[in-house]
Amino acid sequence: MAFRTELEGMDLAFNDEQRVLHDAIVQIVTPHMDIPRSGPTVKPVEFMYADRLDHELAEGEFFSIALIDGCGLLEAAMLVYETARAPLVIEAAGSALIGALLTGEALPRPVAVARMEDLPRAVRFLDRARTLIVDMGDDVAIVSTDGLPIAPVHTMFAYPMGRVLEKVDLSGSRRLGPSAVPRLRHLCRLAIALETAGAMQSAIDFTTQYVKDRRVFGRPVGSFQAVQHRLAADLQKARGCYWLAMRAAWSDVPADAEIATLYAQRAIKAVNYDTHQFNGALGMTLEHALHFWTFRLRILQGELGGARAQATTLAETMWGDPSSVPVPVSR
Repeated sequence: MAFRTELEGMDLAFNDEQRVLHDAIVQIVTPHMDIPRSGPTVKPVEFMYADRLDHELAEGEFFSIALIDGCGLLEAAMLVYETARAPLVIEAAGSALIGALLTGEALPRPVAVARMEDLPRAVRFLDRARTLIVDMGDDVAIVSTDGLPIAPVHTMFAYPMGRVLEKVDLSGSRRLGPSAVPRLRHLCRLAIALETAGAMQSAIDFTTQYVKDRRVFGRPVGSFQAVQHRLAADLQKARGCYWLAMRAAWSDVPADAEIATLYAQRAIKAVNYDTHQFNGALGMTLEHALHFWTFRLRILQGELGGARAQATTLAETMWGDPSSVPVPVSR
């Protein structure tokens, strides 16, 4: 059973087996929650990859958790969310959630996922990926990156990114068929919602601690009601994003994932604004750790077309193609 539902209070909780798995993931991730410090050998404007965390999770075979008997989408969602909370990034969603559940196997990782039209642009994790999953519009291709002309792209978005320098010939690639396209997009939306929820939560936690420590006019910044109210509203957004994403992982229903992604991408603007404002001028510097999460949120905000595209997709899922509905003519 994925979730057990307590009707009294509508409390959604993990069952005993899932709780054990969740605790094991948290136990591995927690030592990697320490804030990295910039130094002479570190370029803070670029991403910082959590190689040790990646190695530990790979050793424990957590990236193939969805393929273990009795596990599935919800268990993979736990991993994606908890790793997204760490200040240093790792590739988890493409391997543990999208690749595993799309193909039914553990693909060589890291795994990058991109639409065909995005390949000449910056794609998350592409510069270090061993497998590339391509949404071709009418098919899905699984491509080994060996031999592909890929160049790293240096951005401020706190992810390793790369782009393909030449047009990719997918004629000899493995194809999954047209039916895999909606499944791929469904899993991608769920991954966006989970990564957003994790990064949001950590950005808010970091900011909450900062306003407790930072003092102005002889009192902590966090003692002012205006700060408390806005951080409380931000926390509601982060927790709402988490529960919508986990419900979508439990139900595996496209509309649930579309709702979760729409909610997440719409919430990012307010959370980023508030957390940076409450960290003051220090929050605008790369020496401060806030950017490890908020710069990730900035790119997640526009993935798969952003909130407007998710709203359109959700409307089509719920009510059909709006272009087929006759528009009333005013008289």
